Amino acid sequence: MNKGQDERLEIVAYNPVRRLLVRAITLVLMIALAVGGYHLGQWSIWHERGTAVIERDELRIKTRQQEKELSELRRRVLVTESSNAVDRRAYQEVQQTVLNLNARIAQLENELHFYQRVMAPEKADRGLRIDRFDLRPTDNPRVFDYQLVITQVTDNNTFIEGRALVSLVGSRGQTMNVTLPLKDVSPEVDELSVRFRFRFFQNVAGQIHLPEDFKPEKVQVILQSTGSKAMRIESEFDWVSQEAI
Repeated sequence: MNKGQDERLEIVAYNPVRRLLVRAITLVLMIALAVGGYHLGQWSIWHERGTAVIERDELRIKTRQQEKELSELRRRVLVTESSNAVDRRAYQEVQQTVLNLNARIAQLENELHFYQRVMAPEKADRGLRIDRFDLRPTDNPRVFDYQLVITQVTDNNTFIEGRALVSLVGSRGQTMNVTLPLKDVSPEVDELSVRFRFRFFQNVAGQIHLPEDFKPEKVQVILQSTGSKAMRIESEFDWVSQEAI
């Protein structure tokens, strides 16, 4: 011990009760903090659960709203598709009507042109004429509807009469240039030629039943009128295009 340094001695009284009290208070504080922390944790958990429940309910509400909106959108799509389908059907019907009208107009124009040629002929077109020979397919690929139109272009209104010989020209097996008269392929014709008598025009119509081994290539039409001004008219029509050759 250094000289000059004061030495002090402190005497503390020993109190076991006080020490016990301090320890008790410390223990109580620790228990209180633990209990408080526990309850705080429980409150936080319940608070979070409550918030989660609220959010869950809100999400359920939003989900139901979205389901309703989706259902409404689907309904609108169906309505729109149905409307479009109706529009398409209506458009197709209108388009078909337009096509039918155009076909009818073309038919009327052809008929008008035909009547104009018959009633107001050019000088070079006068006399007996083969106007056209039409072929139309049926449900049977070997059966065809035919129509032969014969006209007389003249200033007077006298009748003209005579015979029309219609023949099919084609091949039969290996044999070429086979000729079949109309009476051999048409149930409506029982004579070699068809009699005609008319003032302005006449239609000769019926059906052609092709033999199984016959392949047609041309249709040959010969008109022979009688009387003082007898005429003979010949024309050939291609089987495919049915145009006069």
